[in-house]
Amino acid sequence: MKMKMTITKIKSINTLTFELPIDKGLYAITGQNASGKSTIVACASTVFFNMQMNDYFGKNVENGASILFELNGATRRWDYHDGWKKAVENGSMRIKGFYEGSLIFGNRFRDTNFAALKKIDRVKQEDLVEGSVFIKKNLGTILQNDEKYYEKIFKIEGEKAKSDYGFNGEPYFYERHGKRVSQIYMSTGENLLLSILHSLNIRIENRADIAVPCILFLDEIEMALHPSSLTRLLVLLKDISINYNMAIYFSTHSIELIRDIAPDNIYFIERHSDNSTEIINPCYPSYATRILYDHTGYDYVILVEDDLAKEIISKLLRKYKLLNNKLVHVLPCGGWTNVIKLANDVIASNLVTKPSTFLIILDGDVEETSKKYLSEKHVDFNIPLNYLPIESLEKYCKSKLFDNVDHKLFRLLNDYIFHQTSLTQISEQYKAKRQNENDTNGKKFYSLIEEELRKRNKTRFEFVDIIVEYIMENEQERLEKIKVFLEGKLS
Repeated sequence: MKMKMTITKIKSINTLTFELPIDKGLYAITGQNASGKSTIVACASTVFFNMQMNDYFGKNVENGASILFELNGATRRWDYHDGWKKAVENGSMRIKGFYEGSLIFGNRFRDTNFAALKKIDRVKQEDLVEGSVFIKKNLGTILQNDEKYYEKIFKIEGEKAKSDYGFNGEPYFYERHGKRVSQIYMSTGENLLLSILHSLNIRIENRADIAVPCILFLDEIEMALHPSSLTRLLVLLKDISINYNMAIYFSTHSIELIRDIAPDNIYFIERHSDNSTEIINPCYPSYATRILYDHTGYDYVILVEDDLAKEIISKLLRKYKLLNNKLVHVLPCGGWTNVIKLANDVIASNLVTKPSTFLIILDGDVEETSKKYLSEKHVDFNIPLNYLPIESLEKYCKSKLFDNVDHKLFRLLNDYIFHQTSLTQISEQYKAKRQNENDTNGKKFYSLIEEELRKRNKTRFEFVDIIVEYIMENEQERLEKIKVFLEGKLS
């Protein structure tokens, strides 16, 4: 299920439509600096959060600016005409969530100021109540890898914090070795994580109806956390998303945050020279972060389009023993233009930490188009380039499972993947809705397959693995050309 958001005339975004999945799972919104990530996240959070719009979007907003949400036939809208106004809601849009904003606008440091410093030491012990076990345990686990590290956690509850002390939030304290430490004196990482855990705890306790969609937005949480802490935070968030039916979004540059997120769940915000904004999805971590690896380097890096190409190349390397005494990394980038852009960046910006030999292998169906592009753009990065004799995953599936049905592959996938809704039913649905018209790239057909995979808690990787095994066993002649290319380049 997806929530459609249309942003008009807000900050650097002139117009942008973004369909955000609200199914449980982890998602990343990434992009280069000033691409609009934080603006998109802040706009998306207004679907459930009545924020002070002028604080977040400034006072110099054009008349006609708006944020429109559409979900299950219902709409919700903010409009700007000499001030922000919330339009009358059309239909009932049931959705919960929270927004953990940036350093300036977020909840995490709103009581961290000089005035608070003078008040914090006057807080009486009898005004403190124990914090939740959830916060205490996970604060220690994530920051110190020790759930018992923080002996006691306290807080001042909301009403008393505001009425008696003038705080905006609910300040926390912890006790260690008999000493009480207030949130104002805690580390930046402790402040950040306490705020996130506090909001998570509230959302978990309010999940009376787990069927109601819940979407959480976390903006730039990597700024104050060590990579090991980020890894442990991801483990917690992944469990919460599954157990409590939450869609959790990160706005981030961090490879630690997105390396384990599926490409289908990564949204790369690309700002072009004409100030237009494009959302690239699916997007592979390598393209999103421009970080190729996290250790001393590879002897060979092979840039490919997607996970289908990666699995084919990886299996060929193993089958023909081409990895002997070599460190080889096959890196999916998400589409042939992304491969070329990343290859160009690698050469132009020297993104690797050790001299490596680069190869490019694109899908077979883009050979003519890509060569024309390279010629017109005068791209000459002197990297060996070759093409798979197989088209993209989407085109391959449409060709083999709908256009000219390969009965053997069809039965194989039905037996191992499509137990409840068969490929026959999916094909009939595709044909009945006339989705097969103008679907030359196969994306509409594959979207139905993908939808069924999600329903059955099957991953794209399980599906791809079966496809690749089939290709390796049944279409070896078509793979001979690429095998010869790899043998020649890796020898």
